[in-house]
Amino acid sequence: MTIPSTINFKNPRQKEWGIIQNNNLVALNYGFITDTTGKAINSYSTNCYENMLEQAKLLIAQGVGTANIEVVEFVPYDYLMQPRE
Repeated sequence: MTIPSTINFKNPRQKEWGIIQNNNLVALNYGFITDTTGKAINSYSTNCYENMLEQAKLLIAQGVGTANIEVVEFVPYDYLMQPRE
């Protein structure tokens, strides 16, 4: 039985970006996305480099400082999962 996935781990590789602040991956509102009530939806990563860059700039502008901000890129690796029998 195969479990469907929304991520294609084979081709093409789908890059994700995130921000590490004070040695922790932080959940931010990438792309300024909101739910139906207008509440911000935060996530730990985004597939849009421009959205990640905008959030990094906002953190730096808030006085966090560049020494405490690190931009990271996630690249899913190729692998094959098979169920145990």
